[in-house]
Amino acid sequence: MRLADVKLHLDCAALVEGSEQERITERTSLVRRAADLLHSDGFVIFRLGRLRLDAVDSRSLAAELTASLRGELVRRGAPDNLRVEQDKAQETYVPHGHGTRTLLPHHDGQHCSYLTPSRRDDEGWSPQWREFGSSNYTTTPAHKMYQGVFLTDPGDGLSITTYYDWLDVLATVYSERHGGCAAEADPAVVARWLGNNQRTALDLQLKHGCDYPSFSGMLGLNELVWNGLSFHHAEAPLSEEDRKRYPMAIPLTVHCPCGECVGDIARLFCHQMLQATGRNWADFRKKWEVLAPGERFDLLFGHNLTMLHGGLAGGHGRVIEPLCLVVDEPAGEQYEDWLAASWRRALPRPA
Repeated sequence: MRLADVKLHLDCAALVEGSEQERITERTSLVRRAADLLHSDGFVIFRLGRLRLDAVDSRSLAAELTASLRGELVRRGAPDNLRVEQDKAQETYVPHGHGTRTLLPHHDGQHCSYLTPSRRDDEGWSPQWREFGSSNYTTTPAHKMYQGVFLTDPGDGLSITTYYDWLDVLATVYSERHGGCAAEADPAVVARWLGNNQRTALDLQLKHGCDYPSFSGMLGLNELVWNGLSFHHAEAPLSEEDRKRYPMAIPLTVHCPCGECVGDIARLFCHQMLQATGRNWADFRKKWEVLAPGERFDLLFGHNLTMLHGGLAGGHGRVIEPLCLVVDEPAGEQYEDWLAASWRRALPRPA
């Protein structure tokens, strides 16, 4: 694991200094830089907390930045129907008996928001396969292209969002299985491989019933246990229902391959990671985990499809306000162009 590169921490001081026109000019420059970084590096941190504004002014500035970012992304080729979605505030859930909780890697709204092939790379791909489940989800039914968080209160634990380069994970696993170098893997080939895995996972859904695509299923594991279990809170126990449904999982909750995981779900996730990537959870974190610390009123934005994200040791009292950029239907010429460019860490049009 490593800390986020300094270039991803965006200084926002110029947004509250100078004339109104100077502020507008600075905001335009800032969101242009953010749009590029969201595709080249996967996420950015708007350091609004350092401005020491109150909650009302900080939230207003976060909303202005989000709207401006949306406009810049559309100008650069994101779909015209991209819109801002502000969801209700969320307070961190900490499992009983634990002082903090750790969220495992996921996409926000993963029942209908996850990386798939673009039809530019896979003509046979159908947009209907971009929805894995239509019930039992906890967010909204919109397809979240970019995931934003306004940090209302950092709470009692660490206030660290973890990011994982999903494009590099896919290219690495594909290359290690098929030969070759991850850096030279053809995005179109990797995209088609991912799509085949996702179609298999959708076919298996009739047997396992899970409304969310699993990490291992997207990497080609077909065992029902790895496709049917839900991996979210690391410290959570394996439920009685899942113990009955997947008895083979019970002994795997006792020890994990890395020997460091705390909690049934974390230890099962570690076993899954080893099978899916050839790395236990500790080794996976060393290779791919990037730590993005945030303070009160910071605004974090990530590419919700090319990146996975989680949360490290969040505590009681941590409150976030989701500010996402979404579309209602992930389909159409503009979406396919945007998605193909995202696979190549770019936007369809230059700055």
